[in-house]
Amino acid sequence: MLLGYRLDALRARLRAACLRLLGLAVGTGAQVHPGARLRHGPGCALGDRSIVYRDVQILATAGGRFRIGRDSHLAPLAYVLVGAQQLHIGDDVAIGPGLMLFCESNDVQGEGLFRQQYRRADVRIGSNVFIGARVTVLPGAVIEDHVAVAAHAVVTGRLASGWLYGGVPARPLRPLERAGA
Repeated sequence: MLLGYRLDALRARLRAACLRLLGLAVGTGAQVHPGARLRHGPGCALGDRSIVYRDVQILATAGGRFRIGRDSHLAPLAYVLVGAQQLHIGDDVAIGPGLMLFCESNDVQGEGLFRQQYRRADVRIGSNVFIGARVTVLPGAVIEDHVAVAAHAVVTGRLASGWLYGGVPARPLRPLERAGA
């Protein structure tokens, strides 16, 4: 088992080195596991010791940029649509499996066909954030530092620092206790 883990880690580091050659800024010790799919342009970056696990898709089109901070990870099965917008994920962020994150999405506001209406906005996730399994983050969302988001929540708008959020749409459930407090 230990040998298998070491081989997986080696493959992830080799994959990160290949992505570096393709123009992705990859920090020291960052890992991109086999099966992860990153479509990126200039200005996209993975921080030191960040990890993108298998079956993660991050799609940025021309002009779109994403940054994943140091010591952060995206668990398997995450789908991240940056498009031509910007996504910033801070340091020490743990994102659970099945995340759906959209910097652009169809919009139901206005008249006409839904497939022709879009909401496009940057998304920002602060540092020291935990996002549970199968959370959906919609365009324009801001998750401040020191926030936890419960599984299956739908994030819209701004989530203020120091709270556990949950529900559809996500709302504050209880304050978080700070370590050492």
